[in-house]
Amino acid sequence: MKITAVGIGTRGDVQPIAELCKELQRRGHECRLATLEGFHELADGLGVPYFHLDGSADNLMRYLVLDNRGDLDFFRGAMKLCRETPRLMDQLDEAVAGADLVIYNFLGGFAYHPCELRGIPCVRVFYSPFDATTKYSLYTPEHDSQKVFDSYRMEEPGMNLLTILNANRWRKAHGLAKWTMRSDYRYQGDVPVQTFYPVSPRLMEPDPAWGDHIHVCGWWFHPEEDERDYVPDEGLAAFLAQGDAPIFAGFGKMAAKEYEQLQRMTLAAFEELGVRAVMQAPLLSDEERAAASGRILFVQGTVPYGWLFRHVKAVVHHGGNSTNGLGLRAGRPTLVAALALDQHYYGRTVHELGVGPEPLYVCKKMCSQAQVTSAIAELADGRYQDAAAELGQRLLKEDGCATAAQIIERRFG
Repeated sequence: MKITAVGIGTRGDVQPIAELCKELQRRGHECRLATLEGFHELADGLGVPYFHLDGSADNLMRYLVLDNRGDLDFFRGAMKLCRETPRLMDQLDEAVAGADLVIYNFLGGFAYHPCELRGIPCVRVFYSPFDATTKYSLYTPEHDSQKVFDSYRMEEPGMNLLTILNANRWRKAHGLAKWTMRSDYRYQGDVPVQTFYPVSPRLMEPDPAWGDHIHVCGWWFHPEEDERDYVPDEGLAAFLAQGDAPIFAGFGKMAAKEYEQLQRMTLAAFEELGVRAVMQAPLLSDEERAAASGRILFVQGTVPYGWLFRHVKAVVHHGGNSTNGLGLRAGRPTLVAALALDQHYYGRTVHELGVGPEPLYVCKKMCSQAQVTSAIAELADGRYQDAAAELGQRLLKEDGCATAAQIIERRFG
């Protein structure tokens, strides 16, 4: 098959799509990845042909994550992105031309329309719960209730409104019917769109009520391959070789003022508890890093998490889907410091599984120094170790890329 994959978002949104392309190429399919220029190097590194889409990954992060403080902020951010990329619909049309199948993630959802125009089947991808269920939700900590189901009520209407405001002109120019609030991305004609969740079913149990077109298949990554040629620098190798295994704390590239404060509080907690730690803390000053004790090692640049997490005793991170999966797969107790979106869901789920403390929150109400210190103390005292190790052994048996590729071949091959 000739497959176009559309991945728009942060690196955490794009890399799983690229990893699936890599798996499909292994199986003899032709793939190309349509994404922002900021991920051209990522595609090249995985050997996946790149197709350019306009847009700034930095602006996307700012509008949809860092500025996301209320119920309407995500919608406002998406509107800003649409205004900044007036050529996007034409680029998507060019990207899917000649494809037998199109795979797109949530922010690449406008690829649906050129697929409709050209009669190409498509597959959609989400990294956190989007299809309504009573079991769990991004928006409430409750489970198994009508309230949980009702929390999904704005998902599809929100996407429809974005489409009406930003894609109907393109649809009209190409002879397609006007998109309305009754239109439905979940179907192509009368056929349900195949939907994938690249996360372990142990964190997001499939709802039997969904039907067989929705697949929770395991994470899309190849950590062993990513780390095959990795050699740690001398400082990191020496630090890991001496003393007890450290705790890792990393917060990605999110330059939010809350994360600057959190990095400072995390460092203070490590120092107060006397815990050895490896930190990725780009928002701390050079002076703060220099003043830290010898128990703390600051790392910069790219370190494969699949490799690093096997050499630490526990992890603290922002709760993104793939990062969370790598830590749990390594069998490491996990503390999530959630800022927005799926991070809240995965932070709660980690705690409910008994493999980490209650999540820290850094958005509407900033966590306190006492809460940070208490959570890291829990992480360090070993209470979650056995449960995390057992879960890790189960997760090692999953191969999300292979599972997804097999389903795609069975449904479309």
